[in-house]
Amino acid sequence: MVKPKTGKKFQYDLQAVLKVRAIKEKKEQEKFAEKQRAYMIEKQKEEAIAQAKKDREEELRGVFRKGQISDFSKVLQRKAHLEVLKDDLARQVEKVIEASKILEEQRAQLISSMKDKKIMEKHREKKLKEYQKALLDLETKFLDEIATERFKHPDNS
Repeated sequence: MVKPKTGKKFQYDLQAVLKVRAIKEKKEQEKFAEKQRAYMIEKQKEEAIAQAKKDREEELRGVFRKGQISDFSKVLQRKAHLEVLKDDLARQVEKVIEASKILEEQRAQLISSMKDKKIMEKHREKKLKEYQKALLDLETKFLDEIATERFKHPDNS
């Protein structure tokens, strides 16, 4: 039970711990935002490579639709370029998957730090309620003592 001192404001004994956990949560949020930006950059690169590959495939289809092919070596070059784009896309997909894993790990750390801070905040609220109840009990006790004294000595009023 909390014993309030008269004339004193509520002071949470673990305020320093709560402050440290709040700072840790903020740092985890910053790290998460950084990892999220890195993931988005990798995702944009993947989309750009996929779009370039799609454009080159469409160009090659256009050459075949025209009918006669005057220079088959250009077709082979385009085909080789498509293979390079395909390999680039596969590598980029791997990078996106890796960035996604890192992002999820950071998300887990952020959630953990948020829970830690929330626990401390709940503890602080509980201690504050106990303090307020103790103050109320003291006030009630004081008023009861005054009433008892008046009852004992009714002629002093």
